[in-house]
Amino acid sequence: MKVGSDALAGIIFIVFGIGTMALGWGYGLGTMNQPGSGAMPVMAGAALALLGMAQMLKVRMEAGDPASHKPAFSVSEIRPLLVILAAVFAFATLILPTGLIPALIALIAIAWFAQKGGARWELFGAMILVVVVITAIFKFGLGLPLRLFAWGF
Repeated sequence: MKVGSDALAGIIFIVFGIGTMALGWGYGLGTMNQPGSGAMPVMAGAALALLGMAQMLKVRMEAGDPASHKPAFSVSEIRPLLVILAAVFAFATLILPTGLIPALIALIAIAWFAQKGGARWELFGAMILVVVVITAIFKFGLGLPLRLFAWGF
């Protein structure tokens, strides 16, 4: 089964909308006079889910028109997409237990495999540049309480 780009967008909207509503519901809705902390996420999630449903309705109405079917991804784009998602997941998994710098190095090293080719010196140059710039911005510039390494700093 091929999923077109419009249908994929609708599915993503619906999934994230329902997920946001479910998470927001746990915070409590409150009343109309005093909305709880979950009221806004539930309303935003409902709006997102409704947009997704409207998108799916549009896709359903255009189902007979072959010109309206645009593939979501070509086969050549699947590998880079999965590699980038794996890099982001690795960063999110590693930042707390290992620190900012090792997590950034893992992010860059994994994401590097999303492209074909590339010299190793470019990889190491990108690592050094990104680590220096991100550390300067977030740790020293903004003063966020991020550990650079798990063993201190």
